[in-house]
Parts: sequence; C-alpha cells; structure tokens
Amino acid sequence: MFYNPKDESILRDGEVAINFSEVAKGKLVSAVQQLLNIATTGQGKYLRYKNDEVNVIEEAFSRAPMMCNALASRGYKNILFVGHYNDHQTHWMLDKFAGRMVDILPEERADMQTYPDLNIIAQFVPILWRLMRFGWDDVTQPKSFSISRPPEDKYKGVMHHVYSSMDVSSEALACSAQYKHGMPSWELDAQKEEKYDAVVFLGVPMHDPEVGFEEDQVRETFAPYCTPDFEMVDIYYGANYDNKWQNGEAKDFTPDIETAFTLRASWDDSFSGRAEEFDIMDRMFSVY
Repeated sequence: MFYNPKDESILRDGEVAINFSEVAKGKLVSAVQQLLNIATTGQGKYLRYKNDEVNVIEEAFSRAPMMCNALASRGYKNILFVGHYNDHQTHWMLDKFAGRMVDILPEERADMQTYPDLNIIAQFVPILWRLMRFGWDDVTQPKSFSISRPPEDKYKGVMHHVYSSMDVSSEALACSAQYKHGMPSWELDAQKEEKYDAVVFLGVPMHDPEVGFEEDQVRETFAPYCTPDFEMVDIYYGANYDNKWQNGEAKDFTPDIETAFTLRASWDDSFSGRAEEFDIMDRMFSVY
C-alpha cells in the first residue's frame, strides 16, 4: 500500500459523501512538506522524514485518511483528539532491523529497510479530519472536534507548527501536561458542558510501562469532559503489552477497519498488500 494521488473518498453518515480531489490532496502534501522544511531545515534543525524508500508525508496522506474513514464509520459527533509527539525524535521512519517493527511487512515492502513510524502518522489524523472534511454535516458545517495542546515545548514542536498553519490549532484546548496513559493526574481546559462522545488517543505511550494502567483510570480522567457512554479509541503502533487497558472490555472495531479498506479499494486500482496492512491497522486500533 503506497500513496496514491487520486481523488480520496470521504465517508460521512455511512455513505461516501464527497471525493477529495487529486489536485487538493497534492497541494496539501506539498504544503505540509514545505511547512516541515521551514520549521526544521530553515531553523537549523534536523528532521529526517523521507529517504529513497519512504516519504512519511506521502505515507500519512495514504494511511491517515483510512484511519479517519474508520473513525467516521463509527459515527462519532464530537471527538477529542489526544496526541503525543516528541520533538526530540529526529527520524520519522522505523528501521526494520532495529527492533521497532513488530509486524511482517507486505510483499511489496519486503526489500525495504525502512517503514513509516505509524505513531507519527497518527498525529496527522486531526489535520485530515478537518481539511478533508471527515465527519462534516455538509461542506460548510463541521461536526465538532478538539485537540489537546500540551504546555511543554518538547511535545509540540514542528507537529503543532503544522497544526497552527493548517488551522487545526483553532480547535486546540490547553491541558495540564502531555498526556500519557496511567499518569496520576491530568486536566483539560474545557467547558464542562462541552461533551465528547469519543476520545481518540494518537500514538500515546504509557506513563510507566512496567506498571501499565487500568481502563477505569483513563475513563475517570476523561469522564468530566464526555458523554456518559463515550468511547475511548487507542491508535498505537508497538509491541503488545498485557498491562495496557487492564480490566477493560475491548469493543469490536474490525468492521470499521474493513469499511476503510473496502472504500480504499473502490478507488485505488493499485491497492495491494492488503492482508498484512489490514492486520497492522487492525492491531493499532483498540476501543473501550
């Protein structure tokens, strides 16, 4: 599965509502790359987001729309996106010989040494949710969403620079600290009447990997800002840990992944490697 510049199908209320044009998608890819270059090379800062094998920006515009369609398939009306970005990370690609790739690569990537960091790609979901009009009621009225904005510069960096430039930061809410699963306390600067029906975690690690965390602990942290029956969607790439989401009962998200893959196959004639790619994305999503 590789980036395809063709029109992107956008799911809304269970149906394909619009096709995001090839021209508009190409302009967004170029704009994001230019923003990254300005925020890094232009400031004397090193960031490697592409090489001869992988361009993580193109990979983001290949994979993040599918993540968005899977979320749209769920029918959420008001999402709080909680991301995790470390500005000290200088490479946005994983070396399959360095131990961070925990899945079998699709056949078309078997000879490649690098693979996009899928937790970085997850940070692009709010950008595409807004700019590609996922979940909008119509072309002019978006359904509500917000992103959490941590106070620490380390956890904002170039990613929040892109958020600001793409008008995603207009939906940002300050929080007490960069959120990590299992941290003892965390608060969001949100109006208590602002109720989210889903909290979507984007590449969020654990506060203490040796201790882990319980589902109830996360739910209690976000319950003041959410509807009584809100769902928590954890999008994360990494090894499986038994101490994550302890005592929680996972919901079935596989049909929503299937919807996203079926939709992609409907317009992308070159769509390949689906078995391995499906398993990777299906394992990245967990819902409680």
